[in-house]
Amino acid sequence: MRVDIVDGKRGVMKVRIDSEDDLWLLSLLLSPGDKVKGLTTRDVSLGYEKRRIPMTLTIEVRKVEFQPFTNRLRVHGIVVEGPDRFGVKGSHHTLNIDVGSEVTVYKKQWNPRILDELVRFAKPYKVLLVAVDMDEYAIAVLRGQGIKIVDERSVSIPFREDAYEQAKRSLIASLAKRIAEVCRREGIDIVIVASPGSLKDEIAQKVKEVAQELRVYTDTVANGGYAGIQEILRRDTISRILRDNAVVEASKIIEEFDKLIVKQPNRVAYGIDYVHAAARIGAIDTLVITDEALFASSENSEVKKTIDEAVNKNARIVIVPVDSPVGQRIKYLGGMIAILRYPVDLEPIVGESKEETSK
Repeated sequence: MRVDIVDGKRGVMKVRIDSEDDLWLLSLLLSPGDKVKGLTTRDVSLGYEKRRIPMTLTIEVRKVEFQPFTNRLRVHGIVVEGPDRFGVKGSHHTLNIDVGSEVTVYKKQWNPRILDELVRFAKPYKVLLVAVDMDEYAIAVLRGQGIKIVDERSVSIPFREDAYEQAKRSLIASLAKRIAEVCRREGIDIVIVASPGSLKDEIAQKVKEVAQELRVYTDTVANGGYAGIQEILRRDTISRILRDNAVVEASKIIEEFDKLIVKQPNRVAYGIDYVHAAARIGAIDTLVITDEALFASSENSEVKKTIDEAVNKNARIVIVPVDSPVGQRIKYLGGMIAILRYPVDLEPIVGESKEETSK
């Protein structure tokens, strides 16, 4: 997903949808009361007949519907801006947003930190892509705003039996070294190596030997070089890997959570009441929330207030897919858990909050 901030103070952004995962991400980003502007079609009366014609409308969001694997996001709302001659203002309309759509979003309540985390969750700012075959290779850094080719070369592998294996080993060793160098320089820890055949597996193994700290994944492409990089970008490999990494990150936090709940129970919080109490006093170091709970925050003011207060007091936010094992565990714990900066007894704070609510 490409996100261009038009007005950072007012929460105006242009969004381009490049994949189904981007549709899911946009569904998380939108809340009732936001406005969305985009190209759509609508039935209008022209004399004695009705025609469906294209027009640009801005609607105030009432409801968002996202169904996985349909490649479409439906945004229901009220038209607040449109062509005057058709008299559409104030009427109900549904924007159907597909892969390839471009829309402008006007956030009613703007929190740049949440947007940053959502974009990071869906697509990393920095991943190293490597596409290689026996004729050429290309190395590219994937950022949120696009790719940057950092190395691209032709490869000459002789097919004589006595020289082939040695030349291949030399290519694997030099490429692994180059990958490690670029990753250290660019601060990258995720690498995708793609090739036809088994070459990718041999390179990936060598990269792991040279730089054990890197997480290395493989994919199959028809070509090396720039064409192979473009092929990787057209696949779902990147979003799948980021999903896996979000789960890995959350799994490490849940391990810490499990240790603390036994040894220092006042260093953790779970369940909306207790996490919200911790957020109110600025005690949260790390907040882990399922994508399901984050989506529900548009309809649950308590969840939304908890997230906003945690973010505003510099808590780290980690989003995890609810349909993963760790996501299911967090859902069972109320949809969100928190690691606290220091031990705190939350019972009195929760009690006070409930008393205030009952008055």
